[in-house]
Parts: sequence; C-alpha cells; structure tokens
Amino acid sequence: MAAPPSQPMETSSDTDATTVDSLKDDNIEDILLQLPSPASLARAAISSRRWRRVASSPDFLRRFRERHPSPPVLGLFVSQTDLGQLPVFHPSASVRSDPDLAAAARGGDFLLTRLEHDPAWRLRDCHNGRLLLCRGDSLSIYDPVSHRHVAVRRSSKDDPCPVSGAEYMSDCLLGGHGESFRVVSVQREGTRLRAMEYRPSSPDWRCHPWVDGVAVATLCTPAMPAAAAGLIFWRRDQNSSLLLDTSTMTFSTVPLPAPLLVLSPQSIRPRQVYGIGDTEAGECCLAVIVGRTTLQVWLLKKNAAGDMSWELEKQTEINELTGFTRRFRVYMVSAGQALVYSTGGKYSHFVIDLKNLTLKDKFLCHRFMAAYPFQMTWPPAGFVPTSTCERSTYACRDAEKQHEASSSSRKRKHEEEMPLSCDNETTEPSISTASSKNESSQEKFCYSPGPHLN
Repeated sequence: MAAPPSQPMETSSDTDATTVDSLKDDNIEDILLQLPSPASLARAAISSRRWRRVASSPDFLRRFRERHPSPPVLGLFVSQTDLGQLPVFHPSASVRSDPDLAAAARGGDFLLTRLEHDPAWRLRDCHNGRLLLCRGDSLSIYDPVSHRHVAVRRSSKDDPCPVSGAEYMSDCLLGGHGESFRVVSVQREGTRLRAMEYRPSSPDWRCHPWVDGVAVATLCTPAMPAAAAGLIFWRRDQNSSLLLDTSTMTFSTVPLPAPLLVLSPQSIRPRQVYGIGDTEAGECCLAVIVGRTTLQVWLLKKNAAGDMSWELEKQTEINELTGFTRRFRVYMVSAGQALVYSTGGKYSHFVIDLKNLTLKDKFLCHRFMAAYPFQMTWPPAGFVPTSTCERSTYACRDAEKQHEASSSSRKRKHEEEMPLSCDNETTEPSISTASSKNESSQEKFCYSPGPHLN
C-alpha cells in the first residue's frame, strides 16, 4: 500500500513573516530616525498615510530635529536686481550627489515661474525655506519646494497714523516651525523709525508707535537685516549695530566685539565685515574672519543689568581656505551656517558649518550681488496643517481674479484624481489650492499629487 503524500511542513518564517504593515509605530519611528536629512524624511513619509502620520507627530519631529538640527543648504539665491532679472538659484554640490535633495530640487519651483518672470520682484530676505520678495506695495512669501505662497499687501487702511514721505527701510522674514512665520517691516521717516508686523493668522498689519531719537543717518535704504533669536540687526556704523527686539518692538544699539572696534576714523586698519545670525541651537551669534582665514564666533549674552554684549565662543583657522590666495569676509549667518564670500579667485561664496568650523560647500556666482543661502523648510512641507490664509496661489497681478477663474478647472482635475489611493502614492506632496468659498475655517492637511521626482 502506497504511503500518502507528505504534507509540506509549516516553517516559523511562514507564520512569523514581518511586513511593512505589521510594523508598530515605534518601529516606523526608529526607521525614519535613521534617515540622513529632512529631504529623505519627506520622501519616505509619503509612502503611506500611516508613515506620514507617524512622521508628523510633534514628538517624532522633535527627536528628528535633535539628530539633524540644521537642514542642508540646497543652494544660493542670488539677487539680480542690477541686471533687471529675478533672483537666480545656484544649486549646491550636495543637490547633485544626494538623490533625495535632487528630488526636492527637481520638484521645486526654483526658477520662480509663479512670479511670472516679473523683474520688478526684489528679494528682501530668505529664512527657513521661504523667500520674502517685494514689488511696490506687494509682498510675497514663497516656498519653492512646496509651492506654497502667501500674498501680502501693504495697505494704508491698516495704518492708524499714515505718514507721507515715510520709506520702508527693510523687510525681515522671521520663521518659527510650520506656519508660525511673521514679517517685520521697518519704516523710516526723517530721524525716527517704527516697526510694522504681519502674521498669517491675522489679515491686517500691526503698526507699532514711532520711535524718535534713533541715530539712523548712516543706515542705507533698503538696509539688509540679520535676524536671530527674535532680534533683528542692522549695521549702523563701524562700531555698533542697530537692534530691534521683536518681543517688545524696542530699538537699541549694541557695540561690536572689542577686537572689531575702530577707535579712530583715521585708522588704517580695514573695516571688519561680519555676519549676525543664529546657531543650530537658536542662539544669536556673530561670525567674522580676522587675519586671512581665522574664523571667530561670538555669542550675544545679557548681563545682570540687562545690557547685551558679545562674548567670544570659539575661533579656529579654516584649513580648507588656506589654499586660496584671496581675502575672505563673512557675508551672512543662518541656522548655524556662515556664508563667506571671496574678494577674488575662482569661487565667489563658501558655506562654513559653525558647529564644526568646516567648509561645507563652495559656489561660483556673481560676487557683487546679494546672496541668500536656501535651506529646506522645517518641518518639511505637508507635515503641518495648512491654514486658510496660506495657499498655493500665483504671485501676480490680479491673483484673486485668476484664482477664481481657474477654480472650476481645478475642481474637475481634482475629481479626476480622486480615485488615486493615498496609500500607494509615489510622488512628493504639494499643497492643493482650495476655493476660499468652500474652505473650512478649521486647519487641515492639504495634499495632492505633485510632480514625479523619481
């Protein structure tokens, strides 16, 4: 009698197989924490709604930020005002070598096409992945990676005490996390100043009182501000900076560090060019190159009497710069990165990590134009709720009319895309444009399939 056919034995691998769906949230967090950059996190998190939810939790974002305190520099936006052109983007070397950063750059609008190639737009500031541009009485806050845009108009109706002849000395973009940015503009009229503040949570500007007696004769208009830890600085003269504390909207002056002071107007020592900004930890710092390649980092401290002064934190020679024969000057500091420009030679700008005091990147672009380092927004686009005041609209004349005219076509397109499963998305998120008439007053996540970046 023939033996019955043997049945295959069930192995432990068949019963205990681990799939992506079987992972716990803690396992997903551990996986995402190993990613090297916010760009990598953004691409991984859109693989499913669950992964996006895990990556969007405040606790996870805090832990990821602790491991990656400073987002990578994607490149430089160089102002082309004198040439009558929009700012030009120069990608960093890491964008060409890192596939995740390259995907973010390819999917972004770094040609600023949504500004309709209008050369009247002027780049006034860049912070936390957003550009602040000005054209007449219009301001535009634009994130090229997510295509998010906020159009803001300076209106006299918000000013309880309008002053004819007052000019805008500068506009500064202050960024928190997510949507908690604000714009602080400073007006100048004769020998007095005042600050004006815009927040996306309010439709109107807040005008602060005029301040008399501020020595502003040496400030040019427009003046390029430097922001750090809620403070805005302007170079006032050879020995001091003008400071605006945005928590109290009060102006004051802060002397420069002692080694940078020019004690005599007839001094033959060249004027030191320094940059003020924030460290990775959010502290206010001043960076300056003394000698040929020695970089000093100073931190702003407050004494018991409430007075502020600079204290030397560290200094070292930047060995990577010793091979160049030109002089170097610190142009700007942002999120722990110092932008240094050269007075000659092949490369015009260098990016130095102030934490390790090492050279991170170098650029070849117009050395006499204003340059702004661009870093990705933190948290990445799509990880925070989008309020009704921030939408991806066109920054052009009659934007509202164009928005209404195209709303019906966008609605039909959205209905055609609805069958796509969010759990099977393979594209980067972009922010959908919702009709203001149908939009809920509650904050919500807005996702739609964006450009394919693989």
